[in-house]
Amino acid sequence: MTLRHRPAYEEEDASALRLGPEFNNAGCLLISEVRYLLEHRPSEKAAPDTAVYNKTLEYVKTFAKFDKPEAAAAIRETLRRESALTQFEIAQIANLCPVTAEEAKSIVPSLVKIDDDKLQPLLDEIQTMRKFQS
Repeated sequence: MTLRHRPAYEEEDASALRLGPEFNNAGCLLISEVRYLLEHRPSEKAAPDTAVYNKTLEYVKTFAKFDKPEAAAAIRETLRRESALTQFEIAQIANLCPVTAEEAKSIVPSLVKIDDDKLQPLLDEIQTMRKFQS
């Protein structure tokens, strides 16, 4: 009887950025970007009239923090300045818009790796951009 070696199962844990193998190389969209994509479909592709599509559209309209794709892109670029942030963390910060480093770390636990003095200026800049988006 031979024993087969099983790969070690790694339990998913978003607080430690273990999201599962299907997410290892996946990009993350901001809710505001999803809203834009759903609202600006090519004219040759009519929006499906399904419950899932309609509920998704309602959700992103409710929770999108930025009205224009340029604003979402500016937020993404601001957060990319901190090289320690993953795509998942960038999306979470941009989608949730925490005001303080303490708040950010409480809702995205993996951010504990970043010093408050690096994180807080980014959060302040995002709040300013939110205030002045037109």
